[in-house]
Amino acid sequence: MNIQDVVKKNRETLSSVDCFITDENYNDSPDNYGLPLHVRHLIDLPINKDLTYVDILMFLKNHLETKNPKYVEIGVSVLKTFYQVANFLDDSELYAFDINKINPSIAKEFTLTQQGSQVNKYEYNKNKITHFKGDVFKQEDFDLFKKEVNGDVNIIFSDAHHTGEGLRAEYDSFIKEGLSKDFILYYDDLQNQPMQKVFLEICQEHKQKNPSTTSAFFKVNGWLGQHESSHINGIITSIDIRNIFPFVNYI
Repeated sequence: MNIQDVVKKNRETLSSVDCFITDENYNDSPDNYGLPLHVRHLIDLPINKDLTYVDILMFLKNHLETKNPKYVEIGVSVLKTFYQVANFLDDSELYAFDINKINPSIAKEFTLTQQGSQVNKYEYNKNKITHFKGDVFKQEDFDLFKKEVNGDVNIIFSDAHHTGEGLRAEYDSFIKEGLSKDFILYYDDLQNQPMQKVFLEICQEHKQKNPSTTSAFFKVNGWLGQHESSHINGIITSIDIRNIFPFVNYI
C-alpha cells in the first residue's frame, strides 16, 4: 500500500464521523479530553490530503515484519487518532491509555465485551480493543496496564502529558521494557525543549542497545490537519526509514 492509499483510507474514516466529542462529554471531562478550548471548534472539520502523523504511522506499519502489530496509544484524548488506527488495522490488539474514561462518542462504534471502572474491552474491525483509565505519573497504573497488554508491543504512539517529566514517566514505567525488537516508537508534539531533551535521551538509550535503530525529528500535521501549525514529531524505530523518508532530520 502506497502512502496515497493510506491517506485515502484515513480520510474516509474521518469523514465517517460527524462529531468526535459532544459538548456534554467535553465539559464532563476534568481536562476536556486534552482538547484545548481555542481549537475545540476545529476537531470535526475536514482535513486535506497533506500528510498527518497518522498517515506516516500507518504507512510505516507496512514496513514492520509482523503483519498484525500490537498497538498502544498513550494519551488517546477523544480517540480521533485511535479510531483511524482501529479502522486501518485488523485482527490486531489495540490498547488505549488515558486519564479520562473512554469518549462515549467513539465508544459507541465499538462492541463492548467487558466493562469496569478502569478497564473496558471492545471488539471492532476484527480487532480486540482495551481502554485503560490511568495516570502516566502513577506506577501502579502502568503495572496494571502491563498485565493487560501482556507482552511486547510493536507500535507505541505517545501523546499524553506534554512535558519532559511526562515522557520520562511513561518511558521508564512502561515503554522501556515493553517494546518488541520489531517496533515503531512515535512521539507527537515535541514542541518544547524539555520534551526534546528527554526524547534525545531515549534515542541514545536505544542506540546503545541496538546501533541500527533509526531516530529522527520532523514536522508534520497533527489531528487537526491544515487547521493548525504542523507539529515537531519524533520517531525511534527498528525500520531503516532513511530511504523511505529522506527529507527528515535524522539523529
